Amino acid sequence: MLRNPTADSRADTPRDFRFLLVGALAIVALGLSISGIHGELNGASFWSTLFAPDRSDLHQVLVRDSLLPRVVMTLLCGSALGLAGTLAQQVLRNPLAEPMTLGIFPGAYLALMVAELWAPSLLAGGRTAVALAGGALAMGCVFGLAWRQRMSSLAVILSGMIVNMYCGAIALAITMSHFDLLRGLMIWGGGALDQTGWQESRQVLWGVLACLVATVLLRRPLGVFEAGDSTVQGLGIALQRTRFAALLIAVVLTACVVSAVGVIGFVGLAAPTLARLAGARRLRQRLVWAPALGAVLLWATDEIVRVIASGELFSAHLIPTGTVTSLLGVPLLLVLLPRLRTQPDLHSAAVAQAVPVRLRRRLPWALVALVVVLALCFGVSRGLDGWAIVDRASLDALMFWRLPHTVAALAAGVLLAIAGTLIQRVTANPMASPDLIGVSSGGALGIVAVLFLGLTPSPAALFVGCLGGAMVTLALLLWLGARASFAPERFLLIGVAVSALFQAIVSALLASGDSRAGLLMNFVVGSTYYVQPPAAYAAGAIALIALVLGPLMSRWLETLGLGPAMAGSLGVPVVRARVGILVLASVLTAASTLIVGPLSFVGLIAPHVARYSGARRPGTQMIVAAIFGALLMGFAEWLGRQLMFPEEMPAGLVATLIGGPYLIVLTLRKSVSST
Repeated sequence: MLRNPTADSRADTPRDFRFLLVGALAIVALGLSISGIHGELNGASFWSTLFAPDRSDLHQVLVRDSLLPRVVMTLLCGSALGLAGTLAQQVLRNPLAEPMTLGIFPGAYLALMVAELWAPSLLAGGRTAVALAGGALAMGCVFGLAWRQRMSSLAVILSGMIVNMYCGAIALAITMSHFDLLRGLMIWGGGALDQTGWQESRQVLWGVLACLVATVLLRRPLGVFEAGDSTVQGLGIALQRTRFAALLIAVVLTACVVSAVGVIGFVGLAAPTLARLAGARRLRQRLVWAPALGAVLLWATDEIVRVIASGELFSAHLIPTGTVTSLLGVPLLLVLLPRLRTQPDLHSAAVAQAVPVRLRRRLPWALVALVVVLALCFGVSRGLDGWAIVDRASLDALMFWRLPHTVAALAAGVLLAIAGTLIQRVTANPMASPDLIGVSSGGALGIVAVLFLGLTPSPAALFVGCLGGAMVTLALLLWLGARASFAPERFLLIGVAVSALFQAIVSALLASGDSRAGLLMNFVVGSTYYVQPPAAYAAGAIALIALVLGPLMSRWLETLGLGPAMAGSLGVPVVRARVGILVLASVLTAASTLIVGPLSFVGLIAPHVARYSGARRPGTQMIVAAIFGALLMGFAEWLGRQLMFPEEMPAGLVATLIGGPYLIVLTLRKSVSST
């Protein structure tokens, strides 16, 4: 039987439904907007309200100076983030790149927080300059960290994650100590699109138009980036300058948004990915359709939020639109994800290893440091009379309290370090960390459910809620991952989407003004204060089991680093190996979340420290990473008890604050290509 090649080619060609997707979102948003404006006008003429409003009629004033500017601002911000995400993903060749990766959002937010508390005079002329300065400084740190690595894709992403997490940790520490004073800023930080006129919309419009002109001028060299760095240089294009210019445009776009309305999450990631999945294969097409998708996605989300907020159930709570964008974008992304055919350009840098010439020199010092930390945890303390060395009688009296907390911290460090090593190895992605697979966020959501469903927040209830959330998330990830055949790049993207969804829910609750938000923050920042002895010792037992099971998977991890085809030819069951490794990593992450909250920085830093120390083989890297993870978490737990005595600073937060500079120093000293 003869086959029709034309029919076969049509069957193999992915369907193009860009118009359908954008049109459907636009129809939903337009319908809700028209309904809201019609209800607010109360019978008045729309055109007279637009061009000749009656200033004595409050309804017309609200429509012309609040509702309509809000729609315009939403479209401008969505398109700006969509364009910024497209530029970042193009020059970094990574579908995980987005404006948040560049550090501009947390940098601007931290700058505004500092100015709000200690330099309010800087805000007298508006927050735009402060937000731009903070975002530019954070972006400068990212460029500074990545400059010695010649602004490579991986260097920029890893540096952006370091700056992002460190700025977020500092902001979280400030928020904990000034929660009531910063509640208004937290609402703005969640992405508040409410408008009181047209001035800010005009400012954002001019910024977006300027960036659009610059993008058009760069479109030809940007289109070559998909072929790789060597091809770009071979064609005579200035690789570093072009990448820097594109990222600078993305920074300006994001800064325009954050200075006007605050932090708008997920749109910069979702819009370019959805545009590609919907049929925009070429860069020229994505430069048009990603901003369009970002605009209608944010517009539809904002209209849904406005309708929900006007209802009786949620009328007493503020719902920032920026924290809810994931609720609409994530389902769309997960539905279209099986169509994704591109892969992040991370494999070559991920599989390279450090030269193990210094491992024997550094490992004994790490063990000595761990012993010193244990001595500090049990022997040195700060009391009402200042610092003192604990005597034998006092130690016996306090052992029942210090021992479980110390065991919990050490166990959490080991669990996160091994989980981070497993995830980075199996995904061939050195920027991966346990939070990227979403299990930590699922555990945090379980805590949220216990607190906000009227249940008594007892330790047992919180334990069960966190365990349930983590396990449900794990099941969801495995189900969605099976649909994508557990391809590393798709599984990571699924984890990012699920994590963004859960984090959006938690952020919306924190910014809602609910009195329980402060209690929730104490649980999600990583404190061992509420850990009961049975849970601490159980975590210690799981950590010991992980130290045995993790190295047993070394052969799988080492073979998978050669690529799926080579691993299969060497007799490794690729799919089953990936599933087994990811299940173990997820279980370890869930167990650590039950102890110290959704902490992720240790899972990122410990594998890097181990690799920089010379741990070349996967099994050795896991053991060395576990030592550094325990060292970092143990010291963080002790320091957290002393810094704000008699109050306690969460160990997870302290670990981020003290671990960030060390990772930055290592990043400056070592080239990413050598890791």
